[in-house]
Amino acid sequence: MKKLYRLAVLAGLAGMLSMPAAAADVSYITVLSGSVVSVAPVGAAVKEGDVLLTVNSLAGPMPAARSDKDGVVKSVLVQPGSQVQQGAVVVVVETK
Repeated sequence: MKKLYRLAVLAGLAGMLSMPAAAADVSYITVLSGSVVSVAPVGAAVKEGDVLLTVNSLAGPMPAARSDKDGVVKSVLVQPGSQVQQGAVVVVVETK
């Protein structure tokens, strides 16, 4: 009986490990305020460290949001030329 129980537990764990990971949406905020210069387009594949948003600051164009995960841009909440305030959600990325 004990062997059967162990086998059932191992089979359950193996099944859980073989399940694909669910995609998750990650919202990115801007760390700077300013005028939007560029933003990653919807559908763009991004990798960890890629610039998602660039804003014009007193020092010139600066990265204001970077991806911290690999994924695909699901939605963009700002447009080039618009003003953003620090802390605003600007891009949503669907991660794998």
